[in-house]
Amino acid sequence: MSVSEAIEQPAENDQPKHQRKLVNAVWEPFLQFKLLMYMLGLTAIVALALGTFLWFAFGNLIGSISTSAGASYYEDEMNMQLVYLFRYCGALFVLYVLLLAAVCVAYTHRLIGPFRPFTRHVEELAKGNYSHRVVLRKGDVKMLYEYAEKLNELALHLETKDKHSQ
Repeated sequence: MSVSEAIEQPAENDQPKHQRKLVNAVWEPFLQFKLLMYMLGLTAIVALALGTFLWFAFGNLIGSISTSAGASYYEDEMNMQLVYLFRYCGALFVLYVLLLAAVCVAYTHRLIGPFRPFTRHVEELAKGNYSHRVVLRKGDVKMLYEYAEKLNELALHLETKDKHSQ
């Protein structure tokens, strides 16, 4: 049996695949929260810059409408439209924060997730269970597959060495 066949073929002693749970999506809460705060901070900076731009761009227009004759009608209409604008912007901001949090959790889950099987694999190798193999999920980051293959090759090498020494 070649190394690649042994890597693709699960070992008999492998533990059953771990079921995904919603709780498992938050593995590194501090890291995920920190990433979310960075993204929200950058969003706040962009929102302040956009608000400043809009203030300078439309401040004169609002001022000229409120000082002209018949201003009460236009002023009331502007105030009503501004209330709607703030409501919609607030709802969009809440939706944005929720989507941003979901992206942070999903992205860090894809980055950090493969380290769970790596850790289990190293623990099994330390116990002397050389038949254990690393199995990654389809959605995990592709660059980690090479690392998993190297760990499986190491386990195969240790397994054959252990069989020859007995």
